[in-house]
Amino acid sequence: MPPRLSKRQKTSNGIEQPNTIMAHAFSDLPAALADALPTASKLANQDPQSNAFTDTRAITAPATFGIKAGDPDNAILVTVRDKKTGIHSGSTKDCLFVLSALPEQWQEFTKQTPVMPY
Repeated sequence: MPPRLSKRQKTSNGIEQPNTIMAHAFSDLPAALADALPTASKLANQDPQSNAFTDTRAITAPATFGIKAGDPDNAILVTVRDKKTGIHSGSTKDCLFVLSALPEQWQEFTKQTPVMPY
């Protein structure tokens, strides 16, 4: 996905100019959150609600979904299998579904206190 132009802003001389084109930090979601993925995976397996969900006979085969922004194929993958959840980065090709949003939307969503509609 190409970088986006942001809103126009006034310069010190009062002339409006578009902001310079700059890659958004959340364009590559797996890279932006790479340090947190191992911890997220560990915590998902320690969470009582997650464990109650995965410890069921209803999960007969692993199910993977993706979370992505920007890059058409690189995503955070969540794989749920019997009694285990794995969170890592990878390709969306084997996902059952993918949650996708613009990088700016993910940035708002990940704030400590997101404002509506995030």
